[in-house]
Amino acid sequence: MDINTSAQFAADPNTVCAMMTDPSWWQDVYRRIGATTSDVTVTDTGLSLDLALPAPSQVKKFVGETMAAHQDLSWGPAADDGSRKGTLTITPKGLPAKAVGHADLAGGGPGSVITYTGEFTVSIPLVGRKLESTAGPYITRAFDVQQEAGNDYLSARSAQ
Repeated sequence: MDINTSAQFAADPNTVCAMMTDPSWWQDVYRRIGATTSDVTVTDTGLSLDLALPAPSQVKKFVGETMAAHQDLSWGPAADDGSRKGTLTITPKGLPAKAVGHADLAGGGPGSVITYTGEFTVSIPLVGRKLESTAGPYITRAFDVQQEAGNDYLSARSAQ
């Protein structure tokens, strides 16, 4: 399944990058989709975290009642205009699947635009493609929630 989505935030790229490396922001994103996070580690270039959420019925026979995953987000150095290129990897535990993508953060829209491109694959013969399409709405919702949580996060910061 191809991933191609974007979000616009009312802040400059450096502020958006700081938000996207703030563990509290990611915890809010995942809380909003019904997940919990743990082992959040800020790295030199981004962050790494583990998450767990109720498993969709289609994958329960593979992973049980809870689906766990590991996420890594890394950003390259800022260009003169504040834009950055990043990578995002999400690896579900107990399921031969992976989301691998690129994140481009640049000035635009109301302040900044982040564009994600990549691919989500499930490597199970005969049912992998079906599971990928089943996961589509969950993946789309997670990106939509980033927009919602980002708007709230930035509004709260500007009000301080």
